[in-house]
Order: sequence, then C-alpha cells, then structure tokens
Amino acid sequence: MRKLASVIVIFASLLAMPLAAQAEVLKGEEIEVELVSASANAVAGETLTLAVRLDPTEHWHTYSRWQGDSGDATALMDWELPAGAVAGELQFPTPTWLPFPGSDLVTFAYEEEIFLPVTVTVPEDYSAESFAASVYVQWQVCDDICILGEGRVGIELPVGGLSLETEPKWEQAFTKTFASLPLAQEEHDIQSLFAVGGERISLSFQSDETVFEGARDVWFFPESKRILKPAPLRDVTLSPGMVQITHEQARRFRVENDSIPGVLAVTGANGDTQGYLVSAIPASAANLSSVTAFAANGSASGDGTGGPGLLSVIFFALAGGLILNLMPCVFPVLSLKVLSLASKGQSAASEQRLHGVAYTAGIIVTFMLLASILIALRAGGEAVGWAFQLQSPWFVSLLIFLFFSFGLSLSGVFEFGTSFMGLGNNLASKSGYKGSFFTGVLATAVASPCTAPFMGAALGFALSQSWLVAMLVFFFLGLGMALPFLVLSFSPALMKFMPKPGAWMNTFKEFMAFPMYATVLWLLWVLGNQVGVNGMAIVVGACILLAFGLWLLQKRTVVGPFWRNANAVMATIAIVVAFYSLQSPMLESRPMTQSYAGGGDDEYMVANYEAFGTARFEELQAEGKPVFINMTAAWCITCLANEQTTLSSERVIQAMADQGITYLKGDWTNQDPEISRVLDAFNRPSVPLYVYYPGAGKEPVILPQILTPSIVVDTFTNL
Repeated sequence: MRKLASVIVIFASLLAMPLAAQAEVLKGEEIEVELVSASANAVAGETLTLAVRLDPTEHWHTYSRWQGDSGDATALMDWELPAGAVAGELQFPTPTWLPFPGSDLVTFAYEEEIFLPVTVTVPEDYSAESFAASVYVQWQVCDDICILGEGRVGIELPVGGLSLETEPKWEQAFTKTFASLPLAQEEHDIQSLFAVGGERISLSFQSDETVFEGARDVWFFPESKRILKPAPLRDVTLSPGMVQITHEQARRFRVENDSIPGVLAVTGANGDTQGYLVSAIPASAANLSSVTAFAANGSASGDGTGGPGLLSVIFFALAGGLILNLMPCVFPVLSLKVLSLASKGQSAASEQRLHGVAYTAGIIVTFMLLASILIALRAGGEAVGWAFQLQSPWFVSLLIFLFFSFGLSLSGVFEFGTSFMGLGNNLASKSGYKGSFFTGVLATAVASPCTAPFMGAALGFALSQSWLVAMLVFFFLGLGMALPFLVLSFSPALMKFMPKPGAWMNTFKEFMAFPMYATVLWLLWVLGNQVGVNGMAIVVGACILLAFGLWLLQKRTVVGPFWRNANAVMATIAIVVAFYSLQSPMLESRPMTQSYAGGGDDEYMVANYEAFGTARFEELQAEGKPVFINMTAAWCITCLANEQTTLSSERVIQAMADQGITYLKGDWTNQDPEISRVLDAFNRPSVPLYVYYPGAGKEPVILPQILTPSIVVDTFTNL
C-alpha cells in the first residue's frame, strides 16, 4: 500500500507540473538571468507583473537606464506572447553611485541581484490552460572588464482562479523592487532648477514636503550622458526644504528641450534610498525667488550637519560689504563718489536716485562677474581663490596705470572729462550715469583684495555652493558695499547735510589725487613682491611714459595745427609703448622668497617664522608640536595690518616662544597650489587665514580675520 501511495503521489506531481510556474535560467560565470513573475498564476483580463532577474556574481554589476560615464542598460526586445497580450515598458529601480577604482569615472549601476519589472496584460477572452511569455534580453555585466550578454528567457504560468495569487518565492524581492522604483513626477512636489556657470552645472531641488529632512546624501542621475561629468567634482548642500548639487559639465554638454530629466536619489537617516523622477528647468529671474524661500528653511551647510544658514550668510555678506567702505583701498573712490553727489545737490531727486542705482549696479555686476569667473576657473581645476586677479602682475600693472591716470586727472595734468569719474556739474544724464556705474566697477576692483570681517565665512560658503546660491551671496555682498551711497542718494533729509557746491570742490578734487598716488605706491609694492625690483622699475618707467603722453594730449588744446598733430602722434606712441611694456618677461611672477627663523632680512619677515610647506607642516604634526599657520599676501590689506599690529608684537612673539609654537607663514601673493589646498580645506576662498594647531591630536582652531594681541595670546595659552 505504501508503494502504491508513493506511485500515486509521484504521478499526481507529474500531472501538476504544467500547472505551476516554469522559467528557464541563463547561467554564466558572471551572471544569472531569468524571467520571473510576481504571481503564481495568470488570470484572463488581469495584468501580470513580470521581471527580468539579473544576479551578478560578487564584484560584478549591471547598469540602469540612467547612464554614467560608461555602461549600457539592460534591454528587452522581440516579445513572444499569446495573441492579444501586450507588454509594457521595462522599469528600472533607483541605481547606486558606483565610482570606478583608480579613476575619476562613475557609473550608475546595480551591484547586487536586481529585478527589472515589466507589465504584461492578459486578454479578457484568454481561455488556454497556461500563459507562456518569452523575451530576448541584452545585458552588460562589468567588473574590471565588461562582457555583453544576450539570450531568450521565458516563463509559463497556469491560468485559473478569480484573482492573481502571490508567488511566495519572489514576494520579498518584488516588495523591495517596488519600493526602490522612483516616484513619478505627479506623485511628489519636488521643483527642479538648473543653472550653468563656466564649466559647472548646478541643480537645485526644492520641496514643501519633508522629502529632504534628515537626508544623509543625495545624487542626481540624468538620462543623458551629455549633462554632467559625475566625478571628480560633486558639491552637495543639504537642508530640510532644499538640496543643491553641483557638477562639472559633460565634455559635449547639451540640454535638449530646455529641460534635464533624470532621477533624484535621497538617502534618509535610516539608510534607505528613495528615488524621484524629476525634470529640471533653467533657472531664471522669475524662479530665482525660490532660492530665497530656501533661506527660511534653516541650515544650508554642505554636509547637512548644521553650520550657518543661508539667511545668516546673507547677513554676513551684507555686513562685510558695508565694512568694505572703510578699507583704505576703497575709501578714496567712495569719497569721489560722495563728491560727485554733492555736486548734484541742486539736481532733481530722481536724478540723484538714478546715480545711486547706477553705482549700485556697477558694484553688484562686477562682484557677480568676478565670482562667476572664479567659479569657472575652480571648476576647471585651477587652484584660485577670491582676489585671484591680484595674483596676476599684468592685472596689478593695469591697476597702477588706472590709478596713476586718475591721480593725474585730479591734479589737473590731464582732464579725462568729468563723465569719466562721474564728477562735475554739467554732466549729461546719460554720460553721468555711465560714470556712476564705472565708479562702482572701479570700487569693486580695488576692494577685491580686502577681506572685511564677516566676509570670510560668506565667501567660503558661497564658493562651496551651487552657482545660484553663490550669486545670491555675492549680490548681497555688493549691495552691502553700495548701501551707504544708495541710502544717501535716496534720502533728501541726508542730502541736506551735504556741503553745497562751490570752489572748495576743486580743491578737494585736487587733494584726492594724493590718496590715488598712495594707492599706486601700494600696488607698486605688491608688484615688486611679485616680480622683483626690475619688473617694478619697468612699470614705473611705463607710468612716466603714460604721464608724458597724457601731458602732450592736454597741450594739444593750446598749440597750433602742426604741433597739435605732432603732439597727438607722440602721445599715441608714448601711451602704446607704455602698455606694450606689460609684455616684458620681467613682469612674470617669480617664486616668493621667505626668510626662515633666525636668518635673512626679508622685507616682510615678521619674526621667528618659517615658510609654510606641506612636508614641514606634516613633520611638525607627526611630532605632536603646536603650530600656528598664517596665510597671507602682499596685496591683502587686512593681512598686512594684522602682521604689523599683532603678529610682530613682542607679546605675541614671546607667547609663541613660551608655548613652543612653530610659526609657519604661507605667502599667497602669487599663486601657490599648496596654500590653495589649505584654504580649501578650511572652506576659505582667500586670505587671511589664521589657524592654530595645539598639537597632541587636538582639533585646530581658526582665529578671527581681525587680530589683536589679546586674541592671539589667549588662544595660545588656553588650549
């Protein structure tokens, strides 16, 4: 009887086999591929959920439809289905960000077993006992090498029952797969923008929901390879209401239909990742206000762990710009602008306001232009920071020519015309507004070497963010600098306190030539530190030629026709030769020479310091010795003031000696990649930077940008 029962069971099992799901598996050394079903049966009129299962062996991976630097997505073709059955599109779960070891390449891939779902609709009049489906699959599986695979996979399901029954074998896998599919755009409220600056592309994603609250990290996977270069640059800013992601552009950058579709992947605090299908549109003046809305949502730190919020950074930028007006490099230009406004004391209020707006526009536009150039250079791999233009001897020489010419004009050697600096009583409105705009440009150019209190944090934050956020910060920095004059031009009550126009204005104008000459002297000193005495002498000689040419042009008005033409020719030759001198090889930057402790008489040696070098710093760190680092530059007014008033004081020098502190000084007057890396490490775009390493594994301390002996000594003695 037992044997008979066993035979009956086996026979029944053989009869039942056609009624169970059957699938063939393509097996290889690198991967297994098969077609599986979420249900154990098929029902007429219902929609089946099938999936291509790809299970790569360890260290191998497959690819998604969102393409990175390499890899082709799995593709289906040539379905074989019963008559009337219809297959849908292949769906892809949210991929992972997979860097390729030893390179800058990044792929968007699946490192583990993955199920790619696809729906198949069974006809309502289907009456067969089983439902068979097969499809031809092409895939790519990669490790150190990539292998293309293809083959036909199929499945046969029994037909019957009133509803679809879950297949226990794959239930958990399909549940996980459905959770990892990106949400469609209509299922979330994320708004997406993109902006292009230089060689960077920045994307911002905003949501009123708690999509980004507690997020650990975010990634953006575009559908096209022509959008971004995934590595090495990837700057991410996280906040509860918004995320910003900045990349380098792809080599052949191209945006089709003014949108960038892709999937945004957000990893939450629990480690789970949720994808969202998005389509970013270009940022414009109309939707830029959404960035400001982000400011009200709290933190905007690069790692989402706190740090200053955007509102705080905007305040810092506004305050820093305001303080810039007190810097000695800016004050002469601002004085001239106030003089210009005094000369218009009898003008209409609307005209005064327009001059204030033009001056403000000149400052803001120049700040944003300099910032955009800086961002583009940094995106291109250049180790540059704020005031990078002052590291070019050519640019410094042009500033010398400019300020020297202004001084000559104010002294009466040559009259450029009042519209050139926005001075005078008889300005035509159009030219006068141009003069106000240009004065704002000039004020920004000479203010760029100065780093006022509050500015360092604002600039560091701005240059670590997307282009959109950076421009917002620099807008408020420029607004802060222009604010005193803007308020004055819009306030009739304050204008009443301005001195009345009169003969005193000509005397004051001539007096203001001397601050211009002082600025020239400072710039010549900067140039001498960059190129040496011979290069500085060439520029001084060029200034003499420039003065001679301008003097000749001035004399043209009091001589006859022959000498008028002769003067014009000689003046042109003198001015051309002056500018041609900038081509001299003696104006190329030379390595900075810094004196070491106990030796040399370098003109801007403080006392007992060594020149900063990464190797020397690491040596001192390994020995556990305390180190004080001073990152400075000859064109940095704040740096020089701190060195003269504080770092060279006997009290600070004695404190260093008592604490056994090694003083390292880095000179950034000319470009230096080692110093640039240190500035970047502390999220500072420019000098000054003062850092104290107490030693013995203690965390470094950043000192304020404005130093006093008490601040420095207290830092040394309390740590």
